[in-house]
Amino acid sequence: MAEDRYRIRIRRGHHRKLRFWFAPVSDKIMNADADWLEDAELSCENLATKQLFFPFIKKYYPGEFQWRNELNLMPFENVRAMTKEVRKVVKLMRKNYSDPRLARYKRHFALDLIVDPDEYEEKYIEASDYIKAKAIEDNKEVICEFYLTLSNWLDKTMDKYEPLGFHDIAIFAPH
Repeated sequence: MAEDRYRIRIRRGHHRKLRFWFAPVSDKIMNADADWLEDAELSCENLATKQLFFPFIKKYYPGEFQWRNELNLMPFENVRAMTKEVRKVVKLMRKNYSDPRLARYKRHFALDLIVDPDEYEEKYIEASDYIKAKAIEDNKEVICEFYLTLSNWLDKTMDKYEPLGFHDIAIFAPH
């Protein structure tokens, strides 16, 4: 994923400009007996993550998600169920993009997130909804790669940190 060409950006570690953050947490961290693992964080571009990935978070988050950089803890069990569904959605997008089961996700897709900004300005800013929808389908791999990059990081993070006593993924997001 050539991240810098798109508004969908993901970086390992803590990055202030990318304000949707995911990090593993343990009881020691929550009790202030251990430091926050900023190097273990994943930082994502806010708007892209909110539009494209939040439907999954909302479905699997146990309770009401809090915005304005409040701490949201999602148990590993829920995160695993979420990444499993994300992978199913990616597989379906690649196999049959017109499948009606994708409608709940596709309504959040935005062309300006997945094409180069200059290309968007030149070709699509005043295009019809049909042309934009077709361009999204033509560029769906950018979304698939975003989904898989985030899901792979979550799965690897849980595999690495669960044996060390970690049990949740902390999610912070502005509104």
